[in-house]
Amino acid sequence: MQSDEVDFVSPAPATTFAQRLSEHRRNDEWKKAPRRIEPAECIGCDSCMRACPPQFSAIYNHGLDVVIVPELCNGCAKCVQACPVDCIYPDESWQPTGQAMWTYVEGQEKFRVRDN
Repeated sequence: MQSDEVDFVSPAPATTFAQRLSEHRRNDEWKKAPRRIEPAECIGCDSCMRACPPQFSAIYNHGLDVVIVPELCNGCAKCVQACPVDCIYPDESWQPTGQAMWTYVEGQEKFRVRDN
């Protein structure tokens, strides 16, 4: 290797919730696509949010909408099983979450009580 070359090492997977939250990235080892909620079909019952495992905490109330942050969702489908109106789908073409939503999520997490 020449002296002006940089040896690129890919970052370790974002394995903990705190890492995914601070780095705003999904765990590269997750094989399933994240989920998305179709707002036109959602009745806002929050069943999905209560069903999301706490180590992911990917679902948030945001105004009138219930949204899934794809970088936090491992695609486990616990939310799908809990949804009474079947409005949650795999999101194969997900896009990175915008900064405004990350700011909202980070603010919500300051008030969330965690067991871990």
